[in-house]
Parts: sequence; C-alpha cells; structure tokens
Amino acid sequence: MQETKVNKLGIFLIFALMFLASFIENTRGIFIPIFKDDFAVSNTAISSMITGVSLAGMVVTFIGGTLIEKLGQKKTLLLGIVCLILGIIIQAVSGSYLMFFVGFVPIIAGLNIFNVTANTMVPIIFVGSSTIAMNLLHFMYGAGSTISQNAIGILLDKGITWRIIYFFIAALYLLVLVSFKFTRYPDVQRVPEKEEGGSVLRNPMLYVFGAALGFYVFAEQGMSLWLPNYLKEAFGLRESIGARYLGAFFLLFAIGRLLGGFIVQKTGVLKAVIITEIVALVLLFIGVFFGTSYLFVISISGLFYSIVFPSTMSLVSKIFRERPGMATGFIMTMVAFILNSMNLIMGILMDQMGPRFAIMLLPVSMGISLGLMIFIRIRTGGHEKAQHS
Repeated sequence: MQETKVNKLGIFLIFALMFLASFIENTRGIFIPIFKDDFAVSNTAISSMITGVSLAGMVVTFIGGTLIEKLGQKKTLLLGIVCLILGIIIQAVSGSYLMFFVGFVPIIAGLNIFNVTANTMVPIIFVGSSTIAMNLLHFMYGAGSTISQNAIGILLDKGITWRIIYFFIAALYLLVLVSFKFTRYPDVQRVPEKEEGGSVLRNPMLYVFGAALGFYVFAEQGMSLWLPNYLKEAFGLRESIGARYLGAFFLLFAIGRLLGGFIVQKTGVLKAVIITEIVALVLLFIGVFFGTSYLFVISISGLFYSIVFPSTMSLVSKIFRERPGMATGFIMTMVAFILNSMNLIMGILMDQMGPRFAIMLLPVSMGISLGLMIFIRIRTGGHEKAQHS
C-alpha cells in the first residue's frame, strides 16, 4: 500500500481508533438495562436520549468536512478523540440522568468527527490501494464489535461495573491521544478562506451518492434491527433462532470485509459493488419471499453486503476532488437521515401491514441503492478507471 507522508504509527492509530469506536458505540445494548436501573428511568427516556443525540450527531457529521478544511486532518482527529474522552468520563462519573445525557453529546460528536475524518484520510494515505484499505478499516469496526461485546459480557459477569469499564475505555483513548504526538499525517484537505470555484453542494452527484449509500445502509442495518422481530412474528421462531441467522450473516459479512477489498481492487469499484448488490438483492428477496425453508440464504447474503459501503466511500475523494471532506460529511449526513426515516417507515409498516409485507422494505431499499449505483457508474466511469489503475 502506498503511503503519503504518514508514518506507520499514524496508520496503526487510525485502524486502532476504528477498532475502539465499537467499544463505546456497539455495546450500548448491553448496558441499557443497567443504565435504566442505575438512573431509574424508562425505556422511553433512554430511546428519547438516543434519538435526540443522534439528530445532534447528524449536525456534527455535516460540519465535519468543514472542520477538516479549516483545521486539517490531524487536528480534527485529535478534536474527535478529546470529545470522546470528555464524554466517556462525564458519563462514568455522572450522578444523575441529566449529567449522563450531557456526556452522551460529546461522545456522539467525537464518533462522528472520527468517522468523517477517517473516511477522508484513508483514500489520501493509501493512494494506490484505497479500496483495500477502506474495507480493512471497516473490518476493524466489526472485529472490535465482536471482541468488545464478548469482553464486556465477561467483565460484567465478574462484577466489574459499567463505570469502571468506561474509565478503562477512556484510558485507552487517552493512550491513543498521547501517541499522536509521534505521528505524521498529510493535511492536503485544508481549503483557503476565499475558495474559488463552485460549491460541492451544487453537484447533483453528491446527492445521488448520499441516497445510494443511505438506502444501502438501511438494507444492511435493517437486518440486525428487524430480522429477529420478523422471524418471530411471521414464523413464530424464537429470538435465539433469529440470533443464529443474524450471527451467520455478520460472520460472512466480516469475512467479506476482510477479503473483499482485494477482489474489488482487481475488478473495479463500481462494477464490483453493482455485482455484489445484485447478488445480495436476489438472495435477500428469496429469503424473505419464500419463507422458512429459504431463510438461510439471507445469512449468505452477508458475504455480498460487505464491500458496498467502504468500497463506495473510497471513491468520494476521487470524484469530489475539490472538497472531499465536505462531500464525505454531507454524504454521511444523508445516510443517517435516510436510515432514521426508513426505520420509522419500517416500524409503521410492521404495525399497520404486518411483518411479511413490511420486511419487503429491505429488498426494495437495496433495489433503490442498486439503481442509483448503476446511474453513478454510467456518469462517473472515468473516475472508476482512475481508481482502478
């Protein structure tokens, strides 16, 4: 992999931060019952906090690109780490639910700042192999999710409180923060105060990218959110059975993330994304349409889901060369908006139309994403060749 003015420690820390991100983001489900008991609050209070802070996170994501342009890559990344440490410590020492809520804000801000920065830095650092690097970067998040959930479960069983666990996570982030003193990163994203040329926000392809990834992310995350509920309500299957199908899906998903980038690098990004989305769509449709005997193919689809998001994001810095930081922030904001909107629609359809009808929203969403990806390839084929060469 080709490096651009960055040392090995700098590369290691980006991947380490993606690994660590899941320790605080993907373990909330384990802690929610404990939070409810500690602060004597309801499910509604917890869900309201998550929804409210997620909306604030969308704003942070949107301005993340501008922060990169003004501060540069490294300073923006450091700002995100400081926000995370601050938020985690506030929550760890919180004596009231209000203080706990306040601590959630810098955590979400830090995670979103890191996501925007990492997704713009990697294509710049790994100029000749950004697709491989992006897939490996996002594989680290999945690996971190698996390890953190198992580790935290073991620690809780041993009587270690969530507050001590949070202090330990904050200490890991502090160690990373100190280590940044010895790193070098390119700051090529900085934009002059008086920028010449049109705004990237007037480029219609930016909105097509955001929509394509937004509908894809719903088709992906909708699996973990809605598949177990669908299997229980439609077929009477226990939650443990749904967990097995979901576990197999994400196992193959992780394998695809680990190995898929090398295949995409040889094939061409958009060509590979379109082919894998077609296969995933066919498998997903068969699984949800034909029912019990074919549910296993939903799990197999995880292998083909895996490369879509990181591979497509690797193209953003190539296609929106003038302001890749702002483009990345805007696209990720669109993704969050579409994801939240589609989850709301799914919940309504589940109640009003029943699970068998509502679950079809997943293949429909994947189909919309596929159509938009085909449109992107038609419009930007030259950029893909540049990326592939």
